[in-house]
Amino acid sequence: MILVINTADSENVFIGLAKGNESIVKKQFKAKYQQSEKILPEIEKMFRAVGHGPRDLKGIIAVLGPGPFTALRVGIVTANALSYALRIPAVGLKLTEFKNSEELVQKGLAKLKGQRGVRILTPFYGQLPNITKKNKP
Repeated sequence: MILVINTADSENVFIGLAKGNESIVKKQFKAKYQQSEKILPEIEKMFRAVGHGPRDLKGIIAVLGPGPFTALRVGIVTANALSYALRIPAVGLKLTEFKNSEELVQKGLAKLKGQRGVRILTPFYGQLPNITKKNKP
């Protein structure tokens, strides 16, 4: 089973589970400024709904960006932490590489083929982060 994470939208988070070559469950939820509080409980609910758990994962697909600084970090950190803890591969795709959730899953699965071990994903912001106020001269 493969976990799919997309936090590249500042308003919504998309998560899903894929098995074989198809999605078995998809979920999108509102999480503006609350990605870190909501993503893990929602992943847990999704696992319970299909009768599986994290140990059933064989890989992770995450969207790398571009997108909001904090939202992307939450998704990428979640993917990296689960990949590391479970010793499973994680791959990333940029938003420009797919058009919808099904294409995200298909292209992510293609990237996962042959991957072994843990590889750290890094976000792609598309611009320099703007997280602080600029000093006035």
